[in-house]
Amino acid sequence: MRWRSRTTFSVRENGVSARLLLTRGAAISSARVYVIYGQGGALTSSGMTQLAARLSEIRGLTVSSHDWFNGPNFIVNSIRQLPTDEPVILIGYSLGANATTWISNALPNREIALAIAYDPSIHSEVLPADGNVRRMLLYHNNSLSLWGHARIPGPQVETIEINEGHLSVDSDQQLHARTLEAVLDVINEKKT
Repeated sequence: MRWRSRTTFSVRENGVSARLLLTRGAAISSARVYVIYGQGGALTSSGMTQLAARLSEIRGLTVSSHDWFNGPNFIVNSIRQLPTDEPVILIGYSLGANATTWISNALPNREIALAIAYDPSIHSEVLPADGNVRRMLLYHNNSLSLWGHARIPGPQVETIEINEGHLSVDSDQQLHARTLEAVLDVINEKKT
């Protein structure tokens, strides 16, 4: 069976508002997405809550949200229970972005199809993206904010430089668009 994923949302750039439409045609596939909140959980990570809701609308994705502190152990155990051919996607903001590296390093024999780090924190450990991570997007913040700013080393890390307040990074619609496109690429890749 074929389906068409169609995700539409507004993007505002340089004061100009535009509608962005992502359309991908693909055979139905599945992937597991773990969204990891920053310090303060859903209360301070409302953009991650919005992103998780958008991801949940894409057929074939199973999406769950977790806090950065207790979530990694749960996520590692959950991933160990998945079929080995089911793609795993990790998306985290702030300390949740740091947690994406902890999780992927705790599972060295399990491929992580995609990891996305929204402005990881310099105030906590960041591990390198190991060889089990196929692709990692790092939204690295260069603002004067006190939080964020960490870099994640690894040859598969694609660093996207941004400059905005740390507390608004997780709500950035352009970053959400880039994230959604990368997730759709994982789904399409599985069936090709």
